[in-house]
Amino acid sequence: MAIVTRTFHYHEKGNHDETWYRLARDAETGDLFVEHAWARGADVGEERIELRRFLETDRSTARDKLMKLIGTLVEEPAKVDKA
Repeated sequence: MAIVTRTFHYHEKGNHDETWYRLARDAETGDLFVEHAWARGADVGEERIELRRFLETDRSTARDKLMKLIGTLVEEPAKVDKA
C-alpha cells in the first residue's frame, strides 16, 4: 500500500518531545486521513485519524494549519475592474 503524505504541522518542545501531523492519501484506494506521529522520550507512536473526525473534534493549531492548507486549494476569483 503506497501512502502519499504532506506535513502540515510540526511542533518541537525540546528534550525529544516532538509531534507531527500529516495529511495522507492511500494511492490505491484514494482514502484520505490524518497521520499523527509523536516522540516523547521513550514514548514513540503513530495513529491514523479519519479526516472528518479530525476536522470535527480536534481544536488545535494543527487543525487550523490543515484548514489553511485546504484553503490554498481554492483560488480567489480575479478582481474585475468595472470602469
